[in-house]
Amino acid sequence: MAKSMLILWTIRSLILQVVEGGRSAHVPAMFIFGDSLADAGTNNYIPNCTARADFSPYGVSSFLSPTGRFTNGLTVFDFVERDAFVIAATQLELPLIPPYRELPFNQSIYSYGANFASRGSGLLDSTGLQKGVVKLSDQISKFEEFSKRIRKKSYLSNSLYCISSGGNDIKAHLESLLNGSSLTQLNISSLTHTTSYLQLNPTSLIETPFVNSLVRAHRRYIQRLHRAGARNFLILDISAVGCTPSARLKRHLLLPFFDPEDNGMCEALGNTVAPVCSDALKSLLDQLNEKLEGVNIILLNSFHYLENMYYDGKAFGFSETKSACCGSGLYGANVSCGLSTPPDLYCDDPDTHLFWDAMHPTQKAYSIFAEEIWGGNSSVMYPFNLSTLIFGLNKQ
Repeated sequence: MAKSMLILWTIRSLILQVVEGGRSAHVPAMFIFGDSLADAGTNNYIPNCTARADFSPYGVSSFLSPTGRFTNGLTVFDFVERDAFVIAATQLELPLIPPYRELPFNQSIYSYGANFASRGSGLLDSTGLQKGVVKLSDQISKFEEFSKRIRKKSYLSNSLYCISSGGNDIKAHLESLLNGSSLTQLNISSLTHTTSYLQLNPTSLIETPFVNSLVRAHRRYIQRLHRAGARNFLILDISAVGCTPSARLKRHLLLPFFDPEDNGMCEALGNTVAPVCSDALKSLLDQLNEKLEGVNIILLNSFHYLENMYYDGKAFGFSETKSACCGSGLYGANVSCGLSTPPDLYCDDPDTHLFWDAMHPTQKAYSIFAEEIWGGNSSVMYPFNLSTLIFGLNKQ
Protein backbone atom coordinates (compact mmCIF):
# COMPACT_ATOMS: atom_id res chain seq x y z
CA MET A 1 0.00 0.00 0.00
CA ALA A 2 2.76 2.46 0.96
CA LYS A 3 4.65 1.76 -2.28
CA SER A 4 1.58 2.28 -4.46
CA MET A 5 0.75 5.53 -2.65
CA LEU A 6 4.33 6.71 -3.16
CA ILE A 7 4.02 6.10 -6.92
CA LEU A 8 0.69 7.95 -7.14
CA TRP A 9 1.94 10.94 -5.16
CA THR A 10 5.13 11.08 -7.21
CA ILE A 11 3.02 11.24 -10.38
CA ARG A 12 0.97 14.02 -8.82
CA SER A 13 4.14 15.93 -7.96
CA LEU A 14 5.49 15.63 -11.50
CA ILE A 15 2.22 16.83 -13.04
CA LEU A 16 2.14 19.88 -10.78
CA GLN A 17 5.77 20.71 -11.52
CA VAL A 18 5.13 20.58 -15.28
CA VAL A 19 2.48 23.29 -15.04
CA GLU A 20 4.23 25.49 -12.51
CA GLY A 21 5.11 27.95 -15.25
CA GLY A 22 1.42 28.44 -15.98
CA ARG A 23 -1.49 28.46 -13.61
CA SER A 24 -0.46 25.92 -11.01
CA ALA A 25 -2.17 24.65 -7.88
CA HIS A 26 -3.54 27.49 -5.81
CA VAL A 27 -2.39 25.91 -2.55
CA PRO A 28 0.50 23.50 -2.16
CA ALA A 29 -1.23 21.24 0.37
CA MET A 30 -4.29 20.63 2.53
CA PHE A 31 -4.17 19.41 6.12
CA ILE A 32 -7.43 18.19 7.60
CA PHE A 33 -8.39 17.82 11.27
CA GLY A 34 -11.57 16.89 13.09
CA ASP A 35 -14.26 14.25 13.39
CA SER A 36 -16.27 11.86 11.21
CA LEU A 37 -17.33 14.59 8.78
CA ALA A 38 -13.66 14.72 7.76
CA ASP A 39 -12.28 11.25 8.64
CA ALA A 40 -10.86 9.55 5.53
CA GLY A 41 -9.90 6.31 7.26
CA THR A 42 -7.71 7.27 10.22
CA ASN A 43 -9.66 5.02 12.57
CA ASN A 44 -9.00 2.01 10.34
CA TYR A 45 -5.44 2.03 11.63
CA ILE A 46 -6.30 2.20 15.34
CA PRO A 47 -6.44 -1.23 17.03
CA ASN A 48 -9.64 -1.81 19.02
CA CYS A 49 -11.20 1.46 17.81
CA THR A 50 -14.98 1.01 17.72
CA ALA A 51 -15.76 4.05 15.53
CA ARG A 52 -14.99 2.69 12.06
CA ALA A 53 -16.51 2.56 8.59
CA ASP A 54 -14.25 -0.03 6.96
CA PHE A 55 -17.11 -2.30 5.93
CA SER A 56 -19.77 -2.47 3.22
CA PRO A 57 -21.69 -0.54 2.01
CA TYR A 58 -19.68 2.53 3.07
CA GLY A 59 -17.97 4.10 0.06
CA VAL A 60 -20.18 2.22 -2.40
CA SER A 61 -20.79 5.19 -4.70
CA SER A 62 -17.17 6.18 -5.35
CA PHE A 63 -14.79 3.42 -4.27
CA LEU A 64 -14.20 -0.24 -5.07
CA SER A 65 -14.10 -1.00 -1.37
CA PRO A 66 -14.75 0.86 1.92
CA THR A 67 -12.09 3.46 2.74
CA GLY A 68 -13.14 4.41 6.25
CA ARG A 69 -15.10 7.48 5.17
CA PHE A 70 -18.43 7.73 6.97
CA THR A 71 -20.53 8.21 3.86
CA ASN A 72 -21.32 6.50 0.58
CA GLY A 73 -18.42 8.15 -1.22
CA LEU A 74 -16.48 11.39 -0.92
CA THR A 75 -16.47 13.73 2.07
CA VAL A 76 -16.83 17.49 1.91
CA PHE A 77 -13.06 17.96 2.13
CA ASP A 78 -12.48 15.53 -0.74
CA PHE A 79 -14.60 17.83 -2.88
CA VAL A 80 -12.89 20.93 -1.51
CA GLU A 81 -9.53 19.42 -2.44
CA ARG A 82 -10.64 18.95 -6.03
CA ASP A 83 -11.52 22.63 -6.22
CA ALA A 84 -8.40 23.86 -4.44
CA PHE A 85 -6.04 21.91 -6.72
CA VAL A 86 -7.31 23.42 -9.97
CA ILE A 87 -4.62 23.33 -12.63
CA ALA A 88 -5.03 25.29 -15.86
CA ALA A 89 -8.76 25.43 -15.06
CA THR A 90 -8.96 21.63 -15.35
CA GLN A 91 -9.77 19.28 -12.50
CA LEU A 92 -7.38 16.34 -12.53
CA GLU A 93 -8.33 12.92 -11.19
CA LEU A 94 -5.45 12.64 -8.73
CA PRO A 95 -5.18 10.71 -5.47
CA LEU A 96 -7.32 12.05 -2.65
CA ILE A 97 -5.53 13.25 0.47
CA PRO A 98 -5.17 10.10 2.59
CA PRO A 99 -5.24 9.53 6.35
CA TYR A 100 -1.87 10.34 7.87
CA ARG A 101 -1.45 6.82 9.28
CA GLU A 102 -1.52 5.43 5.74
CA LEU A 103 1.62 7.32 4.70
CA PRO A 104 5.29 7.07 5.59
CA PHE A 105 6.17 10.04 7.78
CA ASN A 106 8.33 12.09 5.42
CA GLN A 107 8.03 15.34 3.53
CA SER A 108 7.93 13.88 0.01
CA ILE A 109 4.79 11.87 0.79
CA TYR A 110 3.16 14.64 2.84
CA SER A 111 3.92 17.17 0.09
CA TYR A 112 0.27 17.68 -0.81
CA GLY A 113 -1.25 17.20 2.61
CA ALA A 114 -2.59 14.63 5.03
CA ASN A 115 -5.86 13.91 6.81
CA PHE A 116 -5.60 13.61 10.61
CA ALA A 117 -9.36 13.55 11.34
CA SER A 118 -10.77 10.80 13.54
CA ARG A 119 -14.43 9.95 14.06
CA GLY A 120 -15.60 10.33 17.64
CA SER A 121 -13.14 13.06 18.53
CA GLY A 122 -14.20 16.49 19.71
CA LEU A 123 -12.91 19.91 20.57
CA LEU A 124 -12.59 18.73 24.16
CA ASP A 125 -10.09 16.01 25.04
CA SER A 126 -12.70 14.22 27.14
CA THR A 127 -14.87 13.55 24.10
CA GLY A 128 -14.61 10.12 22.48
CA LEU A 129 -11.96 8.68 24.77
CA GLN A 130 -13.90 5.47 25.34
CA LYS A 131 -13.91 4.77 21.60
CA GLY A 132 -10.15 4.80 21.26
CA VAL A 133 -10.05 7.64 18.72
CA VAL A 134 -7.34 10.22 18.00
CA LYS A 135 -8.05 13.31 20.10
CA LEU A 136 -8.04 16.60 18.21
CA SER A 137 -5.19 17.82 20.41
CA ASP A 138 -3.17 14.76 19.35
CA GLN A 139 -4.06 15.37 15.69
CA ILE A 140 -2.57 18.85 16.01
CA SER A 141 0.49 17.40 17.75
CA LYS A 142 1.10 15.02 14.83
CA PHE A 143 1.09 17.94 12.43
CA GLU A 144 3.40 19.94 14.67
CA GLU A 145 5.90 17.08 14.52
CA PHE A 146 5.73 17.12 10.73
CA SER A 147 5.99 20.92 10.43
CA LYS A 148 9.33 20.93 12.24
CA ARG A 149 10.81 19.00 9.32
CA ILE A 150 9.77 21.59 6.73
CA ARG A 151 12.47 24.03 5.67
CA LYS A 152 10.41 25.95 3.11
CA LYS A 153 8.10 27.98 5.32
CA SER A 154 6.08 29.28 2.36
CA TYR A 155 4.87 25.71 1.89
CA LEU A 156 3.29 25.82 5.32
CA SER A 157 2.00 29.39 5.08
CA ASN A 158 0.33 28.86 1.67
CA SER A 159 -1.31 25.54 2.54
CA LEU A 160 -4.94 25.23 3.62
CA TYR A 161 -5.87 23.94 7.09
CA CYS A 162 -9.36 22.53 7.58
CA ILE A 163 -11.08 21.85 10.92
CA SER A 164 -14.45 20.18 11.51
CA SER A 165 -15.29 19.51 15.15
CA GLY A 166 -17.79 20.17 17.93
CA GLY A 167 -20.83 18.01 17.20
CA ASN A 168 -19.59 15.15 19.36
CA ASP A 169 -18.98 17.57 22.22
CA ILE A 170 -22.63 18.68 22.12
CA LYS A 171 -23.82 15.09 22.14
CA ALA A 172 -21.60 14.27 25.12
CA HIS A 173 -22.77 17.42 26.92
CA LEU A 174 -26.43 16.54 26.40
CA GLU A 175 -25.83 13.02 27.68
CA SER A 176 -24.16 14.39 30.80
CA LEU A 177 -27.22 16.56 31.47
CA LEU A 178 -29.40 13.45 31.33
CA ASN A 179 -27.97 12.14 34.59
CA GLY A 180 -24.87 10.84 32.88
CA SER A 181 -26.79 8.20 30.94
CA SER A 182 -25.97 7.48 27.32
CA LEU A 183 -28.92 8.29 25.08
CA THR A 184 -28.17 5.22 22.99
CA GLN A 185 -28.69 2.95 26.01
CA LEU A 186 -31.86 4.43 27.50
CA ASN A 187 -34.87 2.16 27.97
CA ILE A 188 -37.88 3.64 26.17
CA SER A 189 -40.09 2.76 29.14
CA SER A 190 -37.92 4.67 31.59
CA LEU A 191 -40.12 7.44 32.93
CA THR A 192 -37.17 8.73 34.95
CA HIS A 193 -35.16 9.55 31.85
CA THR A 194 -38.24 10.70 29.95
CA THR A 195 -39.03 13.10 32.77
CA SER A 196 -35.42 14.28 32.82
CA TYR A 197 -35.59 14.95 29.09
CA LEU A 198 -38.80 16.96 29.44
CA GLN A 199 -37.35 18.96 32.31
CA LEU A 200 -34.36 20.01 30.24
CA ASN A 201 -34.79 23.58 29.13
CA PRO A 202 -33.07 24.11 25.75
CA THR A 203 -31.63 27.34 27.08
CA SER A 204 -29.83 25.36 29.80
CA LEU A 205 -27.64 23.97 27.05
CA ILE A 206 -26.38 27.46 26.34
CA GLU A 207 -24.29 27.49 29.46
CA THR A 208 -21.57 30.07 29.24
CA PRO A 209 -18.87 27.73 30.64
CA PHE A 210 -19.66 25.00 28.08
CA VAL A 211 -19.84 27.33 25.08
CA ASN A 212 -16.69 29.11 26.24
CA SER A 213 -14.87 25.79 26.55
CA LEU A 214 -15.55 25.02 22.89
CA VAL A 215 -14.52 28.49 21.74
CA ARG A 216 -11.35 28.35 23.85
CA ALA A 217 -10.49 25.00 22.27
CA HIS A 218 -10.88 26.47 18.77
CA ARG A 219 -8.66 29.40 19.77
CA ARG A 220 -6.04 27.09 21.24
CA TYR A 221 -5.85 24.81 18.18
CA ILE A 222 -5.76 27.65 15.66
CA GLN A 223 -3.01 29.35 17.62
CA ARG A 224 -0.99 26.12 17.80
CA LEU A 225 -1.29 25.62 14.06
CA HIS A 226 -0.37 29.25 13.50
CA ARG A 227 2.79 28.83 15.56
CA ALA A 228 3.59 25.78 13.42
CA GLY A 229 3.37 27.91 10.26
CA ALA A 230 -0.31 27.74 9.25
CA ARG A 231 -1.96 30.89 7.93
CA ASN A 232 -5.06 29.88 5.93
CA PHE A 233 -7.93 28.17 7.72
CA LEU A 234 -11.28 26.74 6.66
CA ILE A 235 -13.49 26.05 9.69
CA LEU A 236 -16.81 24.19 9.63
CA ASP A 237 -19.06 25.35 12.42
CA ILE A 238 -21.14 22.82 14.36
CA SER A 239 -23.84 21.43 12.13
CA ALA A 240 -27.55 20.94 12.82
CA VAL A 241 -26.96 17.83 14.91
CA GLY A 242 -30.61 17.73 15.99
CA CYS A 243 -31.74 17.08 12.40
CA THR A 244 -29.89 13.78 12.03
CA PRO A 245 -31.95 10.57 11.99
CA SER A 246 -30.05 9.45 15.10
CA ALA A 247 -31.01 12.52 17.15
CA ARG A 248 -34.64 12.35 16.08
CA LEU A 249 -34.83 8.63 16.89
CA LYS A 250 -33.46 9.28 20.38
CA ARG A 251 -36.08 11.96 20.94
CA HIS A 252 -38.78 9.50 19.85
CA LEU A 253 -37.48 6.82 22.23
CA LEU A 254 -37.32 9.27 25.12
CA LEU A 255 -40.82 10.65 24.51
CA PRO A 256 -42.90 7.62 23.48
CA PHE A 257 -45.84 8.72 25.58
CA PHE A 258 -45.65 12.43 24.86
CA ASP A 259 -44.68 12.57 21.19
CA PRO A 260 -45.83 9.29 19.63
CA GLU A 261 -46.08 10.73 16.12
CA ASP A 262 -43.20 12.24 14.17
CA ASN A 263 -43.92 15.87 13.38
CA GLY A 264 -40.91 16.11 11.09
CA MET A 265 -39.19 18.70 13.26
CA CYS A 266 -35.53 18.54 14.23
CA GLU A 267 -34.64 17.64 17.81
CA ALA A 268 -34.54 20.93 19.71
CA LEU A 269 -32.00 20.27 22.45
CA GLY A 270 -29.16 19.35 20.13
CA ASN A 271 -29.94 22.26 17.83
CA THR A 272 -30.01 24.90 20.54
CA VAL A 273 -26.34 25.22 21.36
CA ALA A 274 -24.88 24.90 17.83
CA PRO A 275 -25.92 28.33 16.49
CA VAL A 276 -24.83 29.98 19.74
CA CYS A 277 -21.41 28.38 19.35
CA SER A 278 -21.36 29.55 15.73
CA ASP A 279 -21.94 33.17 16.74
CA ALA A 280 -19.25 32.93 19.39
CA LEU A 281 -16.91 31.34 16.85
CA LYS A 282 -17.47 34.19 14.40
CA SER A 283 -16.48 36.66 17.10
CA LEU A 284 -13.36 34.61 17.82
CA LEU A 285 -12.39 34.46 14.16
CA ASP A 286 -12.76 38.23 13.87
CA GLN A 287 -10.33 38.60 16.76
CA LEU A 288 -7.83 36.09 15.37
CA ASN A 289 -8.01 37.47 11.83
CA GLU A 290 -7.03 40.83 13.29
CA LYS A 291 -4.43 39.74 15.83
CA LEU A 292 -2.57 36.78 14.30
CA GLU A 293 0.05 37.67 11.72
CA GLY A 294 -0.88 36.87 8.13
CA VAL A 295 -3.95 34.84 9.08
CA ASN A 296 -7.00 34.25 6.86
CA ILE A 297 -9.77 32.29 8.60
CA ILE A 298 -13.07 31.53 6.88
CA LEU A 299 -16.11 29.78 8.33
CA LEU A 300 -18.86 27.65 6.76
CA ASN A 301 -22.26 28.27 8.36
CA SER A 302 -23.09 24.58 8.13
CA PHE A 303 -25.81 24.71 10.81
CA HIS A 304 -28.28 26.88 8.93
CA TYR A 305 -27.35 25.38 5.57
CA LEU A 306 -28.00 21.80 6.67
CA GLU A 307 -31.19 22.91 8.38
CA ASN A 308 -32.33 24.47 5.11
CA MET A 309 -31.52 21.22 3.30
CA TYR A 310 -33.57 19.31 5.85
CA TYR A 311 -36.71 21.42 5.63
CA ASP A 312 -36.53 22.26 1.92
CA GLY A 313 -34.86 19.22 0.42
CA LYS A 314 -36.44 19.56 -3.01
CA ALA A 315 -34.66 22.88 -3.54
CA PHE A 316 -31.39 20.96 -3.26
CA GLY A 317 -32.45 17.92 -5.27
CA PHE A 318 -33.36 15.64 -2.35
CA SER A 319 -36.61 13.69 -2.17
CA GLU A 320 -35.84 12.26 1.28
CA THR A 321 -34.33 14.31 4.12
CA LYS A 322 -35.85 12.68 7.21
CA SER A 323 -34.54 9.10 6.95
CA ALA A 324 -31.12 7.62 6.30
CA CYS A 325 -30.36 5.85 3.04
CA CYS A 326 -28.42 3.11 4.83
CA GLY A 327 -29.87 1.53 7.95
CA SER A 328 -33.25 0.17 8.96
CA GLY A 329 -36.12 0.83 11.32
CA LEU A 330 -37.52 4.22 12.25
CA TYR A 331 -35.76 6.96 10.23
CA GLY A 332 -33.29 4.29 9.08
CA ALA A 333 -31.61 4.71 12.47
CA ASN A 334 -32.83 1.77 14.56
CA VAL A 335 -30.25 -0.58 13.04
CA SER A 336 -26.98 1.01 11.98
CA CYS A 337 -25.72 1.09 8.42
CA GLY A 338 -23.89 -2.12 7.54
CA LEU A 339 -25.43 -4.05 10.43
CA SER A 340 -28.75 -4.82 8.77
CA THR A 341 -29.66 -8.10 7.09
CA PRO A 342 -28.35 -8.28 4.42
CA PRO A 343 -25.41 -6.13 5.57
CA ASP A 344 -25.19 -4.12 2.34
CA LEU A 345 -28.82 -2.99 2.47
CA TYR A 346 -29.29 0.65 1.43
CA CYS A 347 -31.62 2.80 -0.66
CA ASP A 348 -31.75 2.56 -4.46
CA ASP A 349 -30.32 6.02 -5.09
CA PRO A 350 -28.23 7.65 -2.33
CA ASP A 351 -28.24 10.94 -4.25
CA THR A 352 -31.93 11.37 -3.39
CA HIS A 353 -31.16 11.33 0.34
CA LEU A 354 -29.72 14.04 2.57
CA PHE A 355 -28.38 11.49 5.06
CA TRP A 356 -26.37 8.38 4.22
CA ASP A 357 -26.52 6.81 7.67
CA ALA A 358 -28.04 7.83 11.00
CA MET A 359 -25.50 10.60 11.57
CA HIS A 360 -23.72 11.54 8.35
CA PRO A 361 -24.71 13.23 5.08
CA THR A 362 -24.49 11.60 1.68
CA GLN A 363 -21.80 12.29 -0.87
CA LYS A 364 -24.35 14.40 -2.76
CA ALA A 365 -24.92 16.60 0.29
CA TYR A 366 -21.17 16.97 0.81
CA SER A 367 -20.74 18.06 -2.81
CA ILE A 368 -23.32 20.81 -2.28
CA PHE A 369 -21.52 21.97 0.85
CA ALA A 370 -18.25 22.09 -1.08
CA GLU A 371 -19.82 24.23 -3.80
CA GLU A 372 -20.86 26.73 -1.14
CA ILE A 373 -17.44 26.64 0.49
CA TRP A 374 -15.88 27.42 -2.86
CA GLY A 375 -18.29 30.07 -4.12
CA GLY A 376 -21.00 30.74 -1.52
CA ASN A 377 -22.14 34.21 -0.51
CA SER A 378 -21.71 35.83 2.90
CA SER A 379 -24.84 34.18 4.32
CA VAL A 380 -23.08 30.82 4.04
CA MET A 381 -19.36 31.64 4.10
CA TYR A 382 -17.97 34.11 6.66
CA PRO A 383 -16.40 36.54 5.98
CA PHE A 384 -15.83 35.33 2.39
CA ASN A 385 -15.58 32.08 0.43
CA LEU A 386 -12.62 29.86 -0.36
CA SER A 387 -12.32 31.09 -3.94
CA THR A 388 -11.79 34.63 -2.67
CA LEU A 389 -9.20 33.37 -0.19
CA ILE A 390 -7.24 31.28 -2.69
CA PHE A 391 -7.23 33.74 -5.56
CA GLY A 392 -6.27 36.44 -3.06
CA LEU A 393 -3.21 34.38 -2.15
CA ASN A 394 -2.28 34.07 -5.79
CA LYS A 395 -2.13 37.87 -6.12
CA GLN A 396 0.21 38.29 -3.16
